[in-house]
Amino acid sequence: MKVLLVNPPSRRPVRSILPPEVERSRGSFPPLGVLYLAASIRDLPGVEVSVIDAHAEGMSADDVALRVIEGGHDLVGLTVLTFTLLDAMDVAMAVKAARPGTRIIAGGPHPHLFQKETLDLGPFDGALRGEGEESLRALVSGWNDPAAPVPPGLRWKDGRAGSPEVAPFIEDLDKLEFPARDLSRLSIYHSVLSGLRPITTMMSSRGCPHRCAFCDRPHLGKRFRARSAANVAEEMEAAAEMGIKEIVFYDDTFTASPKRAREIAELLLERKIDVAWDIRARVSDLGPEDYKLAARAGLRRVHFGVESGDPKILESLQKGITIGQAREAFKAAREAGLETLAYFMAGLPGETAATMEHSLELAIELDPDYVHFSVLIPFPGTPIYRTGLEMGVIGRDYWSEFASSPSPDFTPPVWEEELNKDEILAGLAAMYRKFYRRPKVIARRLRRVQSLSGLIKGAAMGARVLFMKGDPR
Repeated sequence: MKVLLVNPPSRRPVRSILPPEVERSRGSFPPLGVLYLAASIRDLPGVEVSVIDAHAEGMSADDVALRVIEGGHDLVGLTVLTFTLLDAMDVAMAVKAARPGTRIIAGGPHPHLFQKETLDLGPFDGALRGEGEESLRALVSGWNDPAAPVPPGLRWKDGRAGSPEVAPFIEDLDKLEFPARDLSRLSIYHSVLSGLRPITTMMSSRGCPHRCAFCDRPHLGKRFRARSAANVAEEMEAAAEMGIKEIVFYDDTFTASPKRAREIAELLLERKIDVAWDIRARVSDLGPEDYKLAARAGLRRVHFGVESGDPKILESLQKGITIGQAREAFKAAREAGLETLAYFMAGLPGETAATMEHSLELAIELDPDYVHFSVLIPFPGTPIYRTGLEMGVIGRDYWSEFASSPSPDFTPPVWEEELNKDEILAGLAAMYRKFYRRPKVIARRLRRVQSLSGLIKGAAMGARVLFMKGDPR
Protein backbone atom coordinates (compact mmCIF):
# COMPACT_ATOMS: atom_id res chain seq x y z
CA MET A 1 0.00 0.00 0.00
CA LYS A 2 1.26 3.46 -0.90
CA VAL A 3 0.39 6.46 1.26
CA LEU A 4 1.12 10.11 0.50
CA LEU A 5 0.75 12.75 3.22
CA VAL A 6 0.49 16.34 2.02
CA ASN A 7 0.79 19.81 3.46
CA PRO A 8 -1.14 21.74 0.77
CA PRO A 9 0.11 24.75 -1.19
CA SER A 10 -0.66 28.27 -0.02
CA ARG A 11 -1.75 29.86 -3.27
CA ARG A 12 -5.32 30.67 -2.28
CA PRO A 13 -5.22 31.14 1.51
CA VAL A 14 -7.89 33.05 3.37
CA ARG A 15 -6.71 36.62 3.27
CA SER A 16 -5.02 37.64 6.49
CA ILE A 17 -5.58 40.77 8.53
CA LEU A 18 -1.83 41.09 9.03
CA PRO A 19 -0.07 43.87 7.11
CA PRO A 20 1.35 42.45 3.88
CA GLU A 21 4.78 43.75 4.88
CA VAL A 22 4.71 41.35 7.82
CA GLU A 23 3.12 38.47 5.88
CA ARG A 24 5.94 38.54 3.32
CA SER A 25 8.58 38.26 6.05
CA ARG A 26 7.71 34.83 7.39
CA GLY A 27 10.07 31.89 7.37
CA SER A 28 9.36 28.30 6.33
CA PHE A 29 8.61 25.61 8.91
CA PRO A 30 8.24 21.82 8.58
CA PRO A 31 4.70 20.35 8.57
CA LEU A 32 5.00 18.61 11.91
CA GLY A 33 1.56 16.99 11.74
CA VAL A 34 2.17 15.03 8.53
CA LEU A 35 5.66 14.04 9.71
CA TYR A 36 4.15 12.55 12.88
CA LEU A 37 1.55 10.71 10.79
CA ALA A 38 4.22 9.35 8.44
CA ALA A 39 6.21 8.06 11.41
CA SER A 40 3.14 6.31 12.81
CA ILE A 41 2.71 4.00 9.78
CA ARG A 42 6.12 3.65 8.16
CA ASP A 43 6.93 0.40 10.01
CA LEU A 44 3.76 -1.41 8.89
CA PRO A 45 4.43 -4.39 6.56
CA GLY A 46 3.89 -3.60 2.91
CA VAL A 47 3.38 0.13 3.50
CA GLU A 48 5.32 2.78 1.60
CA VAL A 49 4.81 6.31 2.88
CA SER A 50 6.02 9.62 1.46
CA VAL A 51 5.52 13.28 2.35
CA ILE A 52 5.04 16.43 0.30
CA ASP A 53 5.24 19.93 1.76
CA ALA A 54 3.69 21.65 -1.24
CA HIS A 55 3.74 25.03 0.48
CA ALA A 56 7.48 25.06 1.22
CA GLU A 57 8.41 23.38 -2.07
CA GLY A 58 6.38 25.81 -4.18
CA MET A 59 4.26 23.03 -5.69
CA SER A 60 0.81 23.49 -7.20
CA ALA A 61 -2.19 21.20 -6.85
CA ASP A 62 -1.42 19.79 -10.30
CA ASP A 63 2.17 19.10 -9.22
CA VAL A 64 0.88 17.05 -6.30
CA ALA A 65 -1.53 15.17 -8.59
CA LEU A 66 1.35 14.32 -10.92
CA ARG A 67 3.27 12.82 -8.01
CA VAL A 68 0.21 10.71 -7.15
CA ILE A 69 0.07 9.40 -10.73
CA GLU A 70 3.79 8.64 -10.71
CA GLY A 71 3.67 7.01 -7.29
CA GLY A 72 0.41 5.11 -7.71
CA HIS A 73 -0.74 6.12 -4.23
CA ASP A 74 -3.73 4.36 -2.73
CA LEU A 75 -4.33 6.94 0.00
CA VAL A 76 -3.65 10.67 0.26
CA GLY A 77 -3.90 12.42 3.62
CA LEU A 78 -4.24 16.20 3.63
CA THR A 79 -3.67 18.54 6.55
CA VAL A 80 -6.46 21.11 6.37
CA LEU A 81 -6.54 24.42 8.21
CA THR A 82 -9.48 26.74 7.69
CA PHE A 83 -7.02 29.19 6.14
CA THR A 84 -5.82 26.57 3.63
CA LEU A 85 -9.20 24.98 2.85
CA LEU A 86 -9.32 26.27 -0.73
CA ASP A 87 -5.84 24.97 -1.52
CA ALA A 88 -6.63 21.61 0.09
CA MET A 89 -9.75 21.37 -2.08
CA ASP A 90 -7.68 22.19 -5.16
CA VAL A 91 -5.28 19.34 -4.33
CA ALA A 92 -8.11 16.89 -3.65
CA MET A 93 -9.87 17.75 -6.91
CA ALA A 94 -6.65 17.52 -8.92
CA VAL A 95 -5.83 14.13 -7.41
CA LYS A 96 -9.35 12.81 -8.06
CA ALA A 97 -9.20 13.95 -11.68
CA ALA A 98 -5.78 12.37 -12.17
CA ARG A 99 -6.34 9.10 -10.30
CA PRO A 100 -10.00 8.57 -9.33
CA GLY A 101 -9.33 5.41 -7.33
CA THR A 102 -7.12 7.17 -4.78
CA ARG A 103 -8.85 7.76 -1.45
CA ILE A 104 -8.41 11.23 0.07
CA ILE A 105 -8.77 11.98 3.78
CA ALA A 106 -8.81 15.44 5.36
CA GLY A 107 -7.38 15.86 8.84
CA GLY A 108 -6.41 18.74 11.08
CA PRO A 109 -8.27 21.58 12.82
CA HIS A 110 -10.75 22.40 10.05
CA PRO A 111 -12.30 18.95 9.54
CA HIS A 112 -12.25 18.50 13.30
CA LEU A 113 -14.59 21.49 13.66
CA PHE A 114 -16.46 21.08 10.39
CA GLN A 115 -16.44 17.38 9.57
CA LYS A 116 -19.84 17.25 7.82
CA GLU A 117 -19.24 20.49 5.92
CA THR A 118 -15.84 19.21 4.77
CA LEU A 119 -17.32 16.00 3.40
CA ASP A 120 -20.22 17.85 1.76
CA LEU A 121 -17.74 19.88 -0.31
CA GLY A 122 -17.19 16.87 -2.53
CA PRO A 123 -13.54 16.06 -3.20
CA PHE A 124 -12.71 14.46 0.17
CA ASP A 125 -13.59 10.80 0.73
CA GLY A 126 -13.16 10.99 4.49
CA ALA A 127 -12.59 13.45 7.31
CA LEU A 128 -10.93 12.78 10.65
CA ARG A 129 -11.67 14.42 14.00
CA GLY A 130 -9.07 14.33 16.75
CA GLU A 131 -5.42 13.32 16.85
CA GLY A 132 -4.61 11.18 13.86
CA GLU A 133 -1.65 8.92 14.57
CA GLU A 134 -3.50 5.96 16.07
CA SER A 135 -6.53 6.21 13.78
CA LEU A 136 -4.38 6.42 10.64
CA ARG A 137 -2.36 3.43 11.75
CA ALA A 138 -5.56 1.45 12.33
CA LEU A 139 -6.92 2.49 8.92
CA VAL A 140 -3.77 1.52 7.03
CA SER A 141 -3.39 -1.75 8.99
CA GLY A 142 -6.88 -2.83 7.95
CA TRP A 143 -6.84 -1.36 4.45
CA ASN A 144 -7.30 -4.70 2.68
CA ASP A 145 -9.73 -6.15 5.21
CA PRO A 146 -13.38 -5.42 4.29
CA ALA A 147 -14.43 -6.36 7.82
CA ALA A 148 -12.05 -3.90 9.51
CA PRO A 149 -13.95 -1.31 11.58
CA VAL A 150 -13.78 2.39 10.73
CA PRO A 151 -11.16 3.91 13.07
CA PRO A 152 -12.25 6.33 15.82
CA GLY A 153 -12.83 9.89 14.62
CA LEU A 154 -12.99 8.97 10.92
CA ARG A 155 -16.13 9.45 8.87
CA TRP A 156 -16.41 8.43 5.24
CA LYS A 157 -18.49 10.35 2.72
CA ASP A 158 -20.82 7.35 2.39
CA GLY A 159 -21.80 7.76 6.05
CA ARG A 160 -19.71 5.01 7.64
CA ALA A 161 -18.16 6.32 10.82
CA GLY A 162 -15.87 5.19 13.57
CA SER A 163 -16.67 5.21 17.25
CA PRO A 164 -16.12 7.34 19.22
CA GLU A 165 -16.86 10.27 16.91
CA VAL A 166 -13.62 11.98 17.94
CA ALA A 167 -10.35 10.07 18.10
CA PRO A 168 -9.32 9.90 21.78
CA PHE A 169 -6.41 11.99 22.93
CA ILE A 170 -3.13 10.10 23.06
CA GLU A 171 -2.24 10.02 26.74
CA ASP A 172 1.29 8.66 26.60
CA LEU A 173 3.04 10.92 24.10
CA ASP A 174 6.37 9.21 24.75
CA LYS A 175 5.16 6.18 22.81
CA LEU A 176 4.83 8.17 19.59
CA GLU A 177 7.60 7.75 17.04
CA PHE A 178 9.62 10.88 16.38
CA PRO A 179 8.43 12.81 13.31
CA ALA A 180 9.79 11.35 10.05
CA ARG A 181 12.03 14.32 9.26
CA ASP A 182 14.12 12.23 6.87
CA LEU A 183 11.14 12.15 4.50
CA SER A 184 11.23 15.95 4.11
CA ARG A 185 13.76 18.31 2.54
CA LEU A 186 15.46 19.64 5.66
CA SER A 187 17.43 22.31 3.80
CA ILE A 188 14.38 24.36 2.79
CA TYR A 189 13.31 25.27 6.31
CA HIS A 190 14.37 28.50 7.99
CA SER A 191 13.16 31.19 10.38
CA VAL A 192 13.26 34.89 9.70
CA LEU A 193 14.33 35.33 13.35
CA SER A 194 17.39 33.11 13.06
CA GLY A 195 20.52 32.97 10.96
CA LEU A 196 20.82 29.23 11.54
CA ARG A 197 19.82 26.68 8.89
CA PRO A 198 18.31 24.19 8.68
CA ILE A 199 15.73 24.48 11.42
CA THR A 200 12.97 22.15 12.47
CA THR A 201 9.92 22.20 14.70
CA MET A 202 9.07 20.05 17.71
CA MET A 203 6.21 19.58 20.14
CA SER A 204 7.13 18.52 23.65
CA SER A 205 3.51 18.61 24.79
CA ARG A 206 -0.03 18.79 23.49
CA GLY A 207 -2.94 20.73 24.88
CA CYS A 208 -2.91 23.87 26.99
CA PRO A 209 -4.17 24.15 30.58
CA HIS A 210 -5.07 27.82 30.27
CA ARG A 211 -8.39 29.31 29.17
CA CYS A 212 -7.57 32.35 27.03
CA ALA A 213 -10.81 33.45 25.37
CA PHE A 214 -9.24 33.99 21.94
CA CYS A 215 -7.40 30.68 21.65
CA ASP A 216 -8.36 27.12 20.87
CA ARG A 217 -6.68 24.15 19.22
CA PRO A 218 -9.70 21.85 19.34
CA HIS A 219 -8.05 18.75 17.92
CA LEU A 220 -5.37 18.90 20.65
CA GLY A 221 -7.63 19.82 23.57
CA LYS A 222 -7.29 22.02 26.63
CA ARG A 223 -5.64 19.46 28.89
CA PHE A 224 -1.87 19.63 29.13
CA ARG A 225 -0.23 16.33 28.13
CA ALA A 226 3.54 16.40 28.34
CA ARG A 227 6.30 14.18 27.04
CA SER A 228 8.98 13.25 29.53
CA ALA A 229 12.10 15.38 29.68
CA ALA A 230 14.20 12.37 28.65
CA ASN A 231 12.06 11.74 25.57
CA VAL A 232 12.28 15.39 24.51
CA ALA A 233 16.05 15.49 24.97
CA GLU A 234 16.40 12.27 22.96
CA GLU A 235 14.52 13.78 20.01
CA MET A 236 16.58 16.99 20.21
CA GLU A 237 19.75 14.90 20.11
CA ALA A 238 18.47 12.96 17.09
CA ALA A 239 17.66 16.23 15.32
CA ALA A 240 21.13 17.59 16.03
CA GLU A 241 22.68 14.41 14.61
CA MET A 242 20.72 15.03 11.39
CA GLY A 243 22.47 18.39 11.04
CA ILE A 244 19.61 20.54 12.33
CA LYS A 245 20.90 23.75 13.90
CA GLU A 246 17.81 25.14 15.61
CA ILE A 247 14.56 23.71 16.98
CA VAL A 248 11.42 25.81 17.26
CA PHE A 249 9.03 24.37 19.82
CA TYR A 250 5.39 24.56 18.75
CA ASP A 251 3.93 23.81 22.19
CA ASP A 252 1.13 26.17 23.16
CA THR A 253 3.06 26.74 26.39
CA PHE A 254 6.40 24.97 26.71
CA THR A 255 6.69 26.18 30.33
CA ALA A 256 3.32 24.92 31.59
CA SER A 257 5.39 22.61 33.81
CA PRO A 258 8.37 24.67 35.01
CA LYS A 259 9.88 21.58 36.65
CA ARG A 260 9.88 19.69 33.34
CA ALA A 261 11.36 22.71 31.52
CA ARG A 262 14.25 22.72 33.99
CA GLU A 263 14.73 18.96 33.60
CA ILE A 264 14.97 19.30 29.82
CA ALA A 265 17.63 22.00 30.14
CA GLU A 266 19.60 19.93 32.65
CA LEU A 267 19.55 16.90 30.36
CA LEU A 268 20.76 18.93 27.40
CA LEU A 269 23.72 20.12 29.46
CA GLU A 270 24.41 16.66 30.88
CA ARG A 271 24.40 15.03 27.44
CA LYS A 272 26.21 17.96 25.78
CA ILE A 273 23.54 18.23 23.08
CA ASP A 274 24.58 21.14 20.88
CA VAL A 275 21.48 22.61 19.25
CA ALA A 276 19.78 25.98 19.54
CA TRP A 277 16.11 26.11 20.51
CA ASP A 278 13.32 28.56 21.10
CA ILE A 279 10.05 28.29 22.98
CA ARG A 280 6.68 29.84 23.67
CA ALA A 281 6.48 30.69 27.35
CA ARG A 282 3.99 32.22 29.74
CA VAL A 283 5.28 35.29 31.55
CA SER A 284 4.19 33.88 34.92
CA ASP A 285 5.92 30.48 34.70
CA LEU A 286 9.71 30.82 35.05
CA GLY A 287 12.10 32.78 37.23
CA PRO A 288 15.49 34.40 36.52
CA GLU A 289 17.50 31.28 37.38
CA ASP A 290 15.35 29.16 35.07
CA TYR A 291 16.10 31.41 32.11
CA LYS A 292 19.81 31.37 32.91
CA LEU A 293 19.81 27.56 33.08
CA ALA A 294 17.94 27.27 29.78
CA ALA A 295 20.29 29.75 28.11
CA ARG A 296 23.30 27.66 29.14
CA ALA A 297 21.53 24.66 27.58
CA GLY A 298 21.14 26.36 24.20
CA LEU A 299 17.89 28.30 24.49
CA ARG A 300 18.17 31.29 22.18
CA ARG A 301 14.75 32.89 22.08
CA VAL A 302 11.53 33.12 24.08
CA HIS A 303 8.13 34.04 22.62
CA PHE A 304 5.79 35.66 25.16
CA GLY A 305 2.08 36.31 24.64
CA VAL A 306 1.37 39.66 26.30
CA GLU A 307 -1.65 40.55 24.12
CA SER A 308 -2.55 43.95 25.64
CA GLY A 309 -1.14 46.76 27.71
CA ASP A 310 -4.52 47.38 29.33
CA PRO A 311 -5.21 45.41 32.56
CA LYS A 312 -8.98 45.38 32.08
CA ILE A 313 -8.67 43.92 28.58
CA LEU A 314 -6.23 41.29 29.84
CA GLU A 315 -8.76 40.31 32.48
CA SER A 316 -11.59 40.09 29.93
CA LEU A 317 -9.43 37.80 27.78
CA GLN A 318 -9.04 35.43 30.74
CA LYS A 319 -5.32 35.57 30.08
CA GLY A 320 -4.47 35.04 33.75
CA ILE A 321 -1.34 37.18 33.71
CA THR A 322 -0.45 40.67 34.89
CA ILE A 323 1.55 43.46 33.32
CA GLY A 324 3.90 43.25 36.31
CA GLN A 325 4.64 39.61 35.51
CA ALA A 326 5.36 40.58 31.90
CA ARG A 327 7.87 43.18 33.05
CA GLU A 328 9.63 40.64 35.28
CA ALA A 329 9.74 37.93 32.60
CA PHE A 330 11.20 40.15 29.87
CA LYS A 331 13.79 41.53 32.30
CA ALA A 332 14.81 38.05 33.45
CA ALA A 333 15.04 36.66 29.92
CA ARG A 334 17.06 39.62 28.70
CA GLU A 335 19.47 39.39 31.63
CA ALA A 336 19.97 35.69 30.78
CA GLY A 337 21.12 36.76 27.31
CA LEU A 338 18.02 35.52 25.50
CA GLU A 339 16.26 37.14 22.57
CA THR A 340 12.61 37.89 23.21
CA LEU A 341 9.54 38.21 21.03
CA ALA A 342 6.33 39.82 22.32
CA TYR A 343 2.90 39.14 20.87
CA PHE A 344 0.26 41.85 21.09
CA MET A 345 -3.19 42.06 19.55
CA ALA A 346 -5.32 45.00 18.43
CA GLY A 347 -9.07 45.16 17.99
CA LEU A 348 -9.82 43.30 21.21
CA PRO A 349 -13.14 43.53 23.07
CA GLY A 350 -13.25 46.96 24.68
CA GLU A 351 -10.37 48.20 22.51
CA THR A 352 -10.10 51.96 22.00
CA ALA A 353 -7.46 54.22 20.54
CA ALA A 354 -6.22 54.77 24.11
CA THR A 355 -5.87 51.06 24.92
CA MET A 356 -4.00 50.46 21.66
CA GLU A 357 -1.63 53.23 22.72
CA HIS A 358 -1.21 51.50 26.10
CA SER A 359 -0.18 48.31 24.28
CA LEU A 360 2.38 50.18 22.20
CA GLU A 361 3.76 51.92 25.30
CA LEU A 362 4.11 48.58 27.09
CA ALA A 363 5.79 47.02 24.05
CA ILE A 364 8.34 49.83 24.02
CA GLU A 365 8.86 49.54 27.79
CA LEU A 366 9.36 45.77 27.67
CA ASP A 367 11.87 46.32 24.85
CA PRO A 368 11.69 42.89 23.17
CA ASP A 369 14.00 42.14 20.26
CA TYR A 370 10.92 41.57 18.13
CA VAL A 371 7.28 42.44 18.52
CA HIS A 372 4.38 40.97 16.59
CA PHE A 373 1.24 43.07 16.47
CA SER A 374 -1.82 41.41 14.95
CA VAL A 375 -5.53 42.05 14.71
CA LEU A 376 -7.79 39.78 16.72
CA ILE A 377 -9.55 37.28 14.50
CA PRO A 378 -12.29 35.45 16.44
CA PHE A 379 -11.53 31.91 15.29
CA PRO A 380 -14.12 29.13 15.11
CA GLY A 381 -14.43 27.11 18.29
CA THR A 382 -13.08 29.87 20.54
CA PRO A 383 -14.97 31.36 23.51
CA ILE A 384 -14.54 34.84 22.08
CA TYR A 385 -16.25 33.81 18.84
CA ARG A 386 -19.22 32.40 20.73
CA THR A 387 -19.38 35.53 22.87
CA GLY A 388 -19.32 37.74 19.79
CA LEU A 389 -22.24 35.84 18.28
CA GLU A 390 -24.22 36.12 21.52
CA MET A 391 -23.52 39.86 21.83
CA GLY A 392 -24.28 40.56 18.19
CA VAL A 393 -20.81 42.02 17.63
CA ILE A 394 -20.41 39.14 15.19
CA GLY A 395 -23.57 39.32 13.13
CA ARG A 396 -23.64 35.79 11.77
CA ASP A 397 -21.76 32.49 11.94
CA TYR A 398 -19.41 33.38 9.09
CA TRP A 399 -16.96 30.53 9.73
CA SER A 400 -19.72 27.97 9.32
CA GLU A 401 -20.82 29.72 6.14
CA PHE A 402 -17.27 29.66 4.80
CA ALA A 403 -16.87 25.97 5.70
CA SER A 404 -20.03 25.16 3.73
CA SER A 405 -19.31 27.41 0.77
CA PRO A 406 -15.67 28.57 0.72
CA SER A 407 -14.90 31.59 -1.42
CA PRO A 408 -11.52 33.11 -2.37
CA ASP A 409 -13.00 36.55 -1.66
CA PHE A 410 -13.61 35.75 2.01
CA THR A 411 -11.85 37.91 4.59
CA PRO A 412 -12.40 37.22 8.30
CA PRO A 413 -14.30 40.04 9.99
CA VAL A 414 -12.73 41.73 12.98
CA TRP A 415 -14.19 42.69 16.37
CA GLU A 416 -15.80 46.06 15.66
CA GLU A 417 -17.13 47.42 18.92
CA GLU A 418 -15.53 50.73 19.96
CA LEU A 419 -13.36 50.95 16.82
CA ASN A 420 -14.22 50.08 13.24
CA LYS A 421 -12.05 47.96 10.96
CA ASP A 422 -10.33 50.89 9.26
CA GLU A 423 -9.41 52.44 12.60
CA ILE A 424 -8.03 49.14 13.89
CA LEU A 425 -5.95 48.53 10.76
CA ALA A 426 -4.57 52.06 10.71
CA GLY A 427 -3.69 51.75 14.40
CA LEU A 428 -1.93 48.44 13.78
CA ALA A 429 0.26 49.90 11.07
CA ALA A 430 1.11 52.84 13.33
CA MET A 431 2.14 50.45 16.12
CA TYR A 432 4.57 48.68 13.79
CA ARG A 433 6.06 51.93 12.55
CA LYS A 434 6.47 53.50 15.98
CA PHE A 435 8.08 50.40 17.48
CA TYR A 436 10.48 49.48 14.68
CA ARG A 437 11.48 52.98 13.59
CA ARG A 438 13.22 53.68 16.89
CA PRO A 439 17.01 54.13 16.45
CA LYS A 440 17.61 51.74 19.37
CA VAL A 441 15.83 48.91 17.55
CA ILE A 442 17.58 49.55 14.24
CA ALA A 443 21.01 49.67 15.92
CA ARG A 444 20.34 46.44 17.82
CA ARG A 445 19.41 44.58 14.64
CA LEU A 446 22.53 45.80 12.86
CA ARG A 447 24.73 44.58 15.71
CA ARG A 448 23.27 41.09 15.44
CA VAL A 449 23.69 40.63 11.70
CA GLN A 450 26.02 37.67 11.25
CA SER A 451 26.31 37.44 7.47
CA LEU A 452 25.79 39.33 4.22
CA SER A 453 22.65 37.31 3.49
CA GLY A 454 21.38 38.15 6.97
CA LEU A 455 22.05 41.82 6.35
CA ILE A 456 20.15 41.75 3.04
CA LYS A 457 17.24 39.83 4.53
CA GLY A 458 17.05 42.08 7.58
CA ALA A 459 17.31 45.23 5.51
CA ALA A 460 14.52 44.12 3.21
CA MET A 461 12.24 43.24 6.10
CA GLY A 462 13.10 46.43 7.94
CA ALA A 463 12.44 48.60 4.91
CA ARG A 464 9.00 47.07 4.46
CA VAL A 465 8.10 47.83 8.07
CA LEU A 466 9.67 51.29 8.16
CA PHE A 467 7.79 52.44 5.11
CA MET A 468 4.53 50.68 5.96
CA LYS A 469 1.53 52.74 4.93
CA GLY A 470 -1.23 53.81 7.26
CA ASP A 471 -3.76 51.30 5.95
CA PRO A 472 -2.12 47.85 5.86
CA ARG A 473 -4.74 46.11 3.74
